[in-house]
Amino acid sequence: MFNLILRGLATGSIYSLTAVGIVLILSTTNVMNFAQGDTGMFLTYIAFFFILRGIAPSLTLPIVIAVGAVLGYLVYKGLISKAKKSSHLGMMIITLGLTMIFEGTVATFFGNIPLLFPPLIPGDPVHFGSVILDRQDILCLVTALVVFAILSFILYRTKVGIAARSIADDQYAARVLGIPIDRIHSLIWAISFGLAGLAGVMTAPRLSLQPLFMVVVQLKAFTAAVLGGMNSVTGAIWGGLILGVMENLVAYYVPAIKESFSLLLIVAILLFLPNGLFGSRGAGRSS
Repeated sequence: MFNLILRGLATGSIYSLTAVGIVLILSTTNVMNFAQGDTGMFLTYIAFFFILRGIAPSLTLPIVIAVGAVLGYLVYKGLISKAKKSSHLGMMIITLGLTMIFEGTVATFFGNIPLLFPPLIPGDPVHFGSVILDRQDILCLVTALVVFAILSFILYRTKVGIAARSIADDQYAARVLGIPIDRIHSLIWAISFGLAGLAGVMTAPRLSLQPLFMVVVQLKAFTAAVLGGMNSVTGAIWGGLILGVMENLVAYYVPAIKESFSLLLIVAILLFLPNGLFGSRGAGRSS
């Protein structure tokens, strides 16, 4: 039982990282980013490119975070910031277009054949008494905890974080107060894309590397965001962890509904808890 919970938390940490990226962008820039998962996929292929050239798999983590941050900044400055002057729908269509661009690019250069992404930390599983954990699961948990701690510090202890939360609460009031909205938006996109790369590289050793390998993670991240509250970063973190544990328990005890569990959960949340566990009514709040 404890093994199931810990492994569920490891899987849930990946859902949380992806969900946090989705919620950060949605709550501050009011854009539903449908490309969060495929961004992670694209950056994971970049990591794989470096691995093929002799870079240690674990060293690709900071590389994809940095490349993802630059990519997010460029996407916002080059596309989103211009589209938001015309229509909200245009911004969402851009994110859908990004998924096609990313999938097409990796299919062109790497093909559609599943590739083996090496473990970030090789070695046998670690034993803690009766509990057995894969080294990859431990890395997921520790990395996620560190990232969430850093994010919490940024959001609640820095001027940038306070500004981002102010924009999420009321963008008009933030503008009146002189908060540099465009600069904060570009930073949020950079952080979210960096998180996408991190989630992708931590997912790849568990699955085969192929252009659609992050699609399921994206769907689970949406479920986690809905569970936690679409306007709450805290909710996205807890939503991902709870979903990971629930999925693992359901897969073990009720395998018949394993594949449809996330869909059933979304329907139940929308019916009985439309604001999620931590969400607030009305405008987005990056809490």
